[in-house]
Amino acid sequence: MVFQNSLPSLIRYLAIVLCIFLTGCSQLGYLAQAARGQLEITFSRKPIDEVLANNQVTPQTKERLELVKRIRQFAIEELDLPENSSYTTYSELGRRHVIWNVIAASPYDLTLKTWCYPITGCISYRGYFSEKNASSYQESLIEEGYDTDLYGVAAYSTLGWLSDPVLDTFLFYPDYALAGLIFHELAHQVLYVRDDSAFNEAFATAVEQEGVERWMRAEGNPGEISQYRAAKEKNARIIELILDYRKRLGDVYATSSESGLAEEKARVLREMTEAYQSLSKSGMGTRFWDQWFEEGANNARLGGIATYHNLVPAFRAAIAKSETMAMFYKIVTEQGKKPYSVRNIWLQNQLTADGL
Repeated sequence: MVFQNSLPSLIRYLAIVLCIFLTGCSQLGYLAQAARGQLEITFSRKPIDEVLANNQVTPQTKERLELVKRIRQFAIEELDLPENSSYTTYSELGRRHVIWNVIAASPYDLTLKTWCYPITGCISYRGYFSEKNASSYQESLIEEGYDTDLYGVAAYSTLGWLSDPVLDTFLFYPDYALAGLIFHELAHQVLYVRDDSAFNEAFATAVEQEGVERWMRAEGNPGEISQYRAAKEKNARIIELILDYRKRLGDVYATSSESGLAEEKARVLREMTEAYQSLSKSGMGTRFWDQWFEEGANNARLGGIATYHNLVPAFRAAIAKSETMAMFYKIVTEQGKKPYSVRNIWLQNQLTADGL
């Protein structure tokens, strides 16, 4: 997960202001709230070692921060992720999410709407530090006729421009989830391709998955590893189901007459929900996905899943064929410099080469 327009130091915050004026008045309010939100986090950070030395900090918080230190060292030594000051500080926000993302798509098109900025390029989500502001923007998109989704996010990457802190929004995640989040966000510091959210997020998700598997083998007990693998298998099957029905929906949009689109869309989404319910009855559902389906699927929500997961198998195949993570990063970085069509052919070739 990458957040727009986050910059280090006072000088670079001034660059944010410059970007605001270069982008135009229509972006002024949005970029101003982004700068304010980032400043709040930046100036509330405290070094983790300082927090650990504070007698007023709870033992539970100290225990989790000690775990973060081990995870960060593992990321550096075993995954070749950046060795910098990210996740060496801690910030308490006192809320469940750090930002809230809004995504949107036209009612009969799976392509996600993008928002473009001077630094990060075009991104398929728009993040707000206020849930109220995110909800208000979502309502405006609904009024324009878009399918939308709004969801809270526990962390984001500043792409190495800032030293990303540990936040209380994710500190008490289960061990494997905490490790995965840190691996994911550090991966964004290794590689970021402008104007390609799907490439960026799938790359980071693949690194996250590889990292968690290695972390669990190194740190987890047999029972925890078994539980993790079972949860991973459930999640993979559900995501596969969603992506399959998203493809079917794309075929509907491409072949159905305009007058029948609404009915056909409703049919495919209904069949997808029924397929999940069947999986759930067989013990393959989860509370998260139960709620996801209860809230109702649309093009935007399907697009959000695809952004993070559609290209992951190709990246995982590339990892498997690389002798080291450093070699994998080098190969993918070179592909990231190539045109969109070329790098996507390369990704598809990773799957073909493995016979998948």
